[in-house]
Amino acid sequence: MALQELHSSGKIQWPGDARIAVFLSFDFQGGEDVKPDKNGRINHEEYTQGEYGPNTGIWRILRILASHEVKATFLTCGGIAERYPEAVAAIVAQGHEVAGHGYHHEVARDLAKDEEQDVIKRTTDMILNRTQKRPFGWRSCTQSPNSLELLLEQGYLWNSNSFSHDLPFLWQNGKKKLVELPRQPFGDGRTYGHRDSGNPNDTLVVWKAMFDQFYEESSLAPTFCPFQFHPYISSRPGRAKTLSDIIGHMKSHKGVWFATGSEVAHWWLEKGFSVATGASVESGVRNSLTM
Repeated sequence: MALQELHSSGKIQWPGDARIAVFLSFDFQGGEDVKPDKNGRINHEEYTQGEYGPNTGIWRILRILASHEVKATFLTCGGIAERYPEAVAAIVAQGHEVAGHGYHHEVARDLAKDEEQDVIKRTTDMILNRTQKRPFGWRSCTQSPNSLELLLEQGYLWNSNSFSHDLPFLWQNGKKKLVELPRQPFGDGRTYGHRDSGNPNDTLVVWKAMFDQFYEESSLAPTFCPFQFHPYISSRPGRAKTLSDIIGHMKSHKGVWFATGSEVAHWWLEKGFSVATGASVESGVRNSLTM
């Protein structure tokens, strides 16, 4: 499959002439990434720390988001949707987006093509079953050489696995298009070292610095500021205050658009490239990849 990577070649615009789009995303998993040891035993401490997210942490996070009146995107494992339907229903009830994150947090690069295809389909079907809405966004644990092709085949709107750019960009194969919402390497899994380390005050400094840099640059052209959190990490007491503080810090600035993944992706497809290039999306081609 010949896959094109397309970028904006000019200034983009956000709705309402916002200066910056903030994408709050939560990778909603449990203890799935805690694998048995050589004797088939699970590390109980690590597993239950992961399970804190869907059992307890998700409710604290939803309260924080509601208090700030902002919307977020929850990239949800199919297994979490299956085991914790009440949590997923609450996410939808508050107007947040539910996207896909594998079924049991599989490492995509370790999967054969048919295995990854099955993971995407099972996750899509389970989220549809629990929410009555199919997911249109995806973030896997790593990415395989087949991931983009499979997401295009299964009708996904956006993916969020790349760290290569600041602004969203487009993957296209013929008439099929997939918006890439890039990440920054400052998620809570890095600042806190996943489960039991890291300093909330230091994390807030890092997150403020990222937003402040993008906000300063937005005086010249609109910018995109993505955050990656995990309910089992950022919902812990002390850390949850840091989450609330960074949202409050961003809300104190003018011209900030808090958007879900699909809101950004739809806008990018409908407005971003045409405004940026004044022509077709094809005029922004940077390179082609053969997959």
